[in-house]
Amino acid sequence: TIGPPLAGGFYYDSYMGDANSDGAFREDDYKPVEAEVQKIVKQKQKFERLVVTKEEALDMFAGNPFKEQIISTKIPDGTRTTVYRCGDLVDLCRGPHVPNTGRIKAFAATRHSATNWLGDTENDSLQRIYGISFPDKKMLKTWLENQDKAKERDHRRIAQQQDLVMFHELSAGSAFWLPHGARIYNKLINFIKEHYWKRGYDEIITPNVYNLDLWHQSGHAMHYKDAMFCFDVEGKE
Repeated sequence: TIGPPLAGGFYYDSYMGDANSDGAFREDDYKPVEAEVQKIVKQKQKFERLVVTKEEALDMFAGNPFKEQIISTKIPDGTRTTVYRCGDLVDLCRGPHVPNTGRIKAFAATRHSATNWLGDTENDSLQRIYGISFPDKKMLKTWLENQDKAKERDHRRIAQQQDLVMFHELSAGSAFWLPHGARIYNKLINFIKEHYWKRGYDEIITPNVYNLDLWHQSGHAMHYKDAMFCFDVEGKE
């Protein structure tokens, strides 16, 4: 479907069947994916840029509803777009790319997840796999070492180990601060307050709930009302 670059690698979303099928990615799939990439790297497959019209693109990806939707909605009529060919793969892409796959000296599949087409839960379920590549094997080794260090410093892991917070379905996504965590929380609040005063700031305390008129004025209601928590008070939102 789509596979954009990220600050730390890239991902690609694939349709593997509906949500009830057994087409989900697993960690056991990482090694076969990496092995296939190594084959492609050794073949030094070229990245070839092709410029096509919107009509040619629709014909090229006929039968792929995901590509057809992108082409129909993102490419203006009467204009052109680019596709890239690499071996047997032809895909929509702006590019640019390295000249050939031989430039990729190190690759790792890093994680996977489930998602939905265009992030909409009403759309088809997709499988997402993340990867990263480097022009040098030492760079991949360093990156993997840094990832292990980051896991050791992961605040979610530390919070569980040190009994700092807990979570409960009665307030999903919100932290309940346990005694040790509350001490750290209060220490940070006091630190912030101290620096407010040192820098000449005064504190005010504002309400947590506002009339929806404020969010109409700011523009938030127009774009995000469906995701906002609203309730009626004396006939007003």
